[in-house]
Amino acid sequence: MMHTRFVLTPTTAQPYPLYIESIGHHEDQEKLIRTAGLPSYHWLQTYAGEGEFELHGKKIRLTPGMGVLMLPDVPHAYYAITETWCTQYVTFGGHCVQSILSTLDMLVSSVYRWDEDGPLHHAVGHMLNNLKTREDYSGYDASADLYHFLIQIKKHAQTNNRTSIRNQMLHLQPLTEWLEGHYPNPDTGIEQMAAVLRVTPRHLNTLCQHAFGLSPYAYLIMMRLRKSKEILLSDRQRSIKDIAVNVGFRDASHFIASFRKHIGYTPERFRELN
Repeated sequence: MMHTRFVLTPTTAQPYPLYIESIGHHEDQEKLIRTAGLPSYHWLQTYAGEGEFELHGKKIRLTPGMGVLMLPDVPHAYYAITETWCTQYVTFGGHCVQSILSTLDMLVSSVYRWDEDGPLHHAVGHMLNNLKTREDYSGYDASADLYHFLIQIKKHAQTNNRTSIRNQMLHLQPLTEWLEGHYPNPDTGIEQMAAVLRVTPRHLNTLCQHAFGLSPYAYLIMMRLRKSKEILLSDRQRSIKDIAVNVGFRDASHFIASFRKHIGYTPERFRELN
């Protein structure tokens, strides 16, 4: 891919939740020093070669499979440390950018790492290809692509030595598969769940919070409720009491209370509305 750059200018008449200001692929990255940072959010990643990035007084070696997300107005500098350093970058903003990044726990200038053979390595190239080849590509398309890109970073990259969500999910896969056969047992609890992975209950709680945003017990309850919704719709003659027992609740009252709390309706009302 040759050096490519696109500059997009969103209009005030189209207040996108996210928008791309500029995006590019730089075959031979020059040295840049920004003592006042940039007014926009900025993503920079290594495509080939190696560079050095200075952020918060620290020097970080950026190799393939590494990138950095910078918030607005954060001083930084970067330069090649190999003969050539090929980079890809996106500067962006939007009316909802701060809330979206906050929801993704990405509202801090940070360095990210990912597997070089993973989809994140080609994500910026995918957006560039859309801009070059699609005549109907709009600001809405760019906004959707940018959101998907941020999700890819959250899913596939890791920061502060934390394992990526994708790898966390792979780690938890034996447990999720085990629960498919054990969620109907009302005695299934965190001790048994931790034993499946051969970790302590405390460590299991940390793994589930990072991967699902839920405690192990809350994940189990949500699985039971998901299964109950399937039965409510597939077997409409089945009693609420029978469904409750079938998915692992000790009694119908506990099932109805949990269903109303998490779904917003009683099981009967959910069945009526669907």
